[in-house]
Amino acid sequence: MKLFLAVVLFLLMEGGLYLYLDGPKRGDLRCKALTTLMPVLLGLYGTVHRGGESWVLFAALCVCLVSDVLIGVHFVAGVFSFLAAHVLLIVHLLLQAQPTPWSIPLWALLYLLLFAYYRKTIPTLGEKRVPLCVYPVFLFGMLSLAAALPFLRPGASSVCLALGALCFTVSDLILADGVVTQRESSRRDHAVMHLYEPAVYLLALSVVL
Repeated sequence: MKLFLAVVLFLLMEGGLYLYLDGPKRGDLRCKALTTLMPVLLGLYGTVHRGGESWVLFAALCVCLVSDVLIGVHFVAGVFSFLAAHVLLIVHLLLQAQPTPWSIPLWALLYLLLFAYYRKTIPTLGEKRVPLCVYPVFLFGMLSLAAALPFLRPGASSVCLALGALCFTVSDLILADGVVTQRESSRRDHAVMHLYEPAVYLLALSVVL
């Protein structure tokens, strides 16, 4: 049953993603929300059956759904909404296993590399400067914890969390680069969404497996 549901919701997610990116109503936030709703429903199914700390991850998925719409209406508010989702994901990851000491150097390295790359551009971003500096702190924190999880708690669920966190991070970095450099394109939009939606799906799948 759970495998069948996972496949059906994945196909529905892909269909919604096509409508949002290439359909007659391209860019419609309702299509975007419906697309993300599919992994949220998968997460709800897994959470109801597993219970416990899974509710924290389900809350994060719900915040992602709200953030999808919010970021299309007001960018800064959407960024902080996604930041709240990452805080919940960090809490969920901490509940899965004790953090490894290697997570802190990885987090620091990723943030310093990002800051060094955009150091000349950041002062010119206006109201977007603060959220784009604060957001990676939590984004890389989430990734650093998730990357260690398959080694600390081996299993399919941990692998899904790690892969989901990686896809989420790469998607956000591509999106942020478009904002910072002001180089928007259809190809970039496709890359962002084709990483983001599978990321949310993998996070949801982690509580099903």
